[in-house]
Amino acid sequence: MSTIHLIKKSTGITGLKVEPNARHILAGLYNQLLKKLEILPPTAGYRKSTESQTKFRLNIIETETDIVKIENKIYAGQIEELIVQAKNDLKVVDLVHETRAWELPDKNKPPVVIYSSK
Repeated sequence: MSTIHLIKKSTGITGLKVEPNARHILAGLYNQLLKKLEILPPTAGYRKSTESQTKFRLNIIETETDIVKIENKIYAGQIEELIVQAKNDLKVVDLVHETRAWELPDKNKPPVVIYSSK
């Protein structure tokens, strides 16, 4: 029996267009992110938590083809929003690396880092 996958007409979010190749794009971004995280020490908290989350999400994308099921299993928004999140995470890795956030002099007073996605 063949499965029919419907393509939504709108995300319902102003300025966020439906991405017909979202699954493929997101898998590529997650693979890039996992590779980029390797610039951080394996003991860095950001690396450990982001790696874990990204591997979990990538596994869902690789084993599931239905976008609605992917969105429901990941449970973090629409797949187009996940693409935006992954692109932002790629930028945050650079920021964490640049500031060497894992080497805080006083772990009770983390630095304030202002991040803008623009």
